[in-house]
Amino acid sequence: VSQSRYGQYLPMLEMAVLDDPSNARHKYYLAREYFYHERFEEAADFFRLYLDQSDFPAEKSSAYRMLAKCEPEEEEAHFLRSIAENEGRESFLALADYYHRQKRWEECLAVAMKSLEYTEKNLAFISEEWAWTHTPYDLIAVAAWNLGSYETAAEYGKKAVEITPNDERLQTNLKFYQEKIDGNT
Repeated sequence: VSQSRYGQYLPMLEMAVLDDPSNARHKYYLAREYFYHERFEEAADFFRLYLDQSDFPAEKSSAYRMLAKCEPEEEEAHFLRSIAENEGRESFLALADYYHRQKRWEECLAVAMKSLEYTEKNLAFISEEWAWTHTPYDLIAVAAWNLGSYETAAEYGKKAVEITPNDERLQTNLKFYQEKIDGNT
């Protein structure tokens, strides 16, 4: 994010919140701007204020996903709230990624598989591009590998490579999965 963007939007958003404290959307945009600039404590404060006022489930879901990064000690709870507000691929994958980082493979596999049930990309600004890449397939493959389900790992690893064919990590992982199935490891 460029400094000029930061200088342009932040003061306007702060003023908008001061001028109209009942407007939840101003709080959301201000919190999001603080988040983008890694001012996580301020972002968390305004996300919480926004969440207390808002009636927009998709936007609230997005706010909870960002709040999870602001408050890592509450990360899982915020991701679960994100899903409760508005089920969608982004919400489930954020939780699956959390489980991946925690090496909670069974939960990662189940939640990443659940994310694939959402096949229609929301064209609103709430849609997050990373959720519509190889990510769900990669998370499934890695979790399956760690659970000893090598066929599943290879199946979803192949799908990940098909989506992002030039990613060396995905290619290497697929090779490992296949070698394990072929008995070469």
